[in-house]
This record gives sequence, structure tokens and C-alpha cells, in this order.
Amino acid sequence: MIVVYPNGESFLKDNLTFLEKEPDLTGFFRMDAPLVTRSDRNNYVAKAEKDGRRLVVTLQEPYSMLVYGDGELTEELFGFLIKNGYRLYSLLGSTPLCEKIAETLKEKFGICYYEHLGMDFMECTEITEPTDPDVEIPCEADLDELYECTVRFIADCGLNDRAERDQIAAGLRNYRIVRADGKIAAMAKKAVNQKIAAVYTRPEYRGKGFARKVVNCCKNELIASEGIAKLNVDRKNPISNHLYRSLGFASTFSQGEWRRKS
Repeated sequence: MIVVYPNGESFLKDNLTFLEKEPDLTGFFRMDAPLVTRSDRNNYVAKAEKDGRRLVVTLQEPYSMLVYGDGELTEELFGFLIKNGYRLYSLLGSTPLCEKIAETLKEKFGICYYEHLGMDFMECTEITEPTDPDVEIPCEADLDELYECTVRFIADCGLNDRAERDQIAAGLRNYRIVRADGKIAAMAKKAVNQKIAAVYTRPEYRGKGFARKVVNCCKNELIASEGIAKLNVDRKNPISNHLYRSLGFASTFSQGEWRRKS
């Protein structure tokens, strides 16, 4: 059975219990699905369900197509989407699921995807070192710099995201920064679901320990308030992997962004 929901709210109402089985894997669904106010061929929420198994997708431009569930239903769900003219976009989901979807799309439909970004999901529950006194909470006067750093962070990571000045302003006190030479040298953000995000250091200040300071600060605050801190790291980035592991983070699962070959 294939269902295309009229909007993201109806999708969440029908699938929330299913998504909550693995909240760390499905957090983006709760963020992106409400943005789909009316399903069409370019922005939609859908599911395939058969014999108690389920595969769900959410696509809201400019973000990746979120995928979660049983990869054995790929042919059924994606075959329906392709046949009916729904746009396919980059995939974001667990590595095993995205691998299965990519394999099926190539074999059954001649559509090729490749892993653009592979990420390890990491967690930490232990404070390993004190917060450095150099770390600050930014003020409104820092908004332009934070926006600039966010734009560069997105470009460096090759993401499809878009920097939103209003969102940065609304969450200003969730950022932690370190300054050098009168400007922001490094930043990190406490995001939803106990996550640390937007970890960025200006190129001229890399290798000086600034990223460690802001990440450790966010980690300590999250552990103090939530009991755990989480983040994603590019599996191909040995510097970031070493940093996070040295702060006590350990991998729990892998996810990735897969892009369609033109």
C-alpha cells in the first residue's frame, strides 16, 4: 500500500510512533515534515506499507529526501514515485538503508546514486575536561559574523542547507564562540535532541584548539542539562574524528547523504 499524505502534519500523526522507535535516526523528519504544507510532485511525504513493514520518505526543498524504514519496500515506493512524476532528490538516512535504496534504484530503474557524505553518529555522557573560560555566548552584534560562518560551514560540508539569518538570531544563545584578533575564530551550536551542530573554525585559526573549546563547552552544558551530548562527524575527516573521540565521544551508528548522478 502506498500513501501520499496531503501534508506533513498528517504524515507525522500517522507515523510518529513508528519514527519514535529510533529518534536519533528520525529527528530530521520531525523538523522537515511540518514544512510540507501541501504535497505536490516537488515537496511531499509518503509511505509504503506491506506485511507490517514500512518505508517512509519526506522531501522538502532545499533539504535532502529523508528515508527511514525497511529497504525491501524500495521498489514498491520509489517505483510509484517515479511512475507518477514525483521528483527524486538526494537521500539522507542510515547507511545500510541508503545503500539498499541505491542498489535497488540502479538495478530496477537505472538511476544511480553515490555516497556524497558519510557520517558517524556519536554520543558522550562523561565530562572529560572543564569548560575553557575563553568560550562566550554571542550577542546580537555577532549576528552578521555568525551568519557568515554558517554560510562557510555549509559550503565546506557540501550540504544542501541554506543559512537563515532569522533562525540564527532566534537561537543566538545556543551558540558558543571563541574570539581571536577581534573576530569569531570558532563556533558550535547546541541544537535539538541533545545535538552539537554547526561546528566551524575559520581556516586561519585551525589547528589552534579553538574547535575543541567550543565543542567541549557545548558538550559539558548538554551533559549537565540532558545527561548526554550527540553529534555527527564526517567519516572521512580524521581531524574531527580524533577531536571528538578525545573528548569522550563514541560512534553508535552511521548515516549518509547520497546524491543522484547526473
